[in-house]
Amino acid sequence: MLSGGGGRHRVRGLDAIPDPAAAYADSLTDTDLADLETGKALDAVALRHLYRARYATFDALLEDWDVTLADASRMRRGWPLAARLLPDVPKLSRSHVDALLPVVKGYSVDAAVTLHAMLREALPKVTAKDITAVVRELPGLSEDDDPAGAIRHQAEKILTEPDEGNEDQGGGGGEPDDTALRQAVRQRTRQMADELKRGRMSHQELTRTLAAAFADTDDPRVYQALKRWIKAREGKGQ
Repeated sequence: MLSGGGGRHRVRGLDAIPDPAAAYADSLTDTDLADLETGKALDAVALRHLYRARYATFDALLEDWDVTLADASRMRRGWPLAARLLPDVPKLSRSHVDALLPVVKGYSVDAAVTLHAMLREALPKVTAKDITAVVRELPGLSEDDDPAGAIRHQAEKILTEPDEGNEDQGGGGGEPDDTALRQAVRQRTRQMADELKRGRMSHQELTRTLAAAFADTDDPRVYQALKRWIKAREGKGQ
């Protein structure tokens, strides 16, 4: 990856690395892959102290190459994760890699791979926004936690429990924040996932699907069924 000639050593293709703020493509482009390749090269340079022939420190090399420490860290953390994900996700989005970097930093590469696999199983289509939303809710590791095992448990809880912040907070029995109702919803969601021969279904997906079915004017079956259910429930309460 290092090419000589002239006065300075440079990573091949470094000038072609896109601005980190540039818009993402749907999947990794040749330029994105070169970016990850550069990250691997920078990692080797840093870990094996290959900069010593020309520079006193790694930071001095980055300054000469006009690469910020933040960008170098992003690329160095990103390439092992992308290398692990690409065999299973050929159309891997670079935005997915970046969204998972906090997991790599706070947990491990294995944990980030595990989380992405869980999201692919739970959601019809994984987006960077979905990843970021789950990552934001992760509580972090305890001292004796196994990173991959911990994130599996933590993410499972996030994906299957209702979002309390979006629930009706009114009082009275049978409200959406009722513990028994929440447990029943989780059990029913798992049952539906099993019958659909899927690994799992998140509460967010269930909510979106129900809302879409309820609003569908071309197919009013869910609307009519819910109306009948409400009338029957109100009749029992009288």
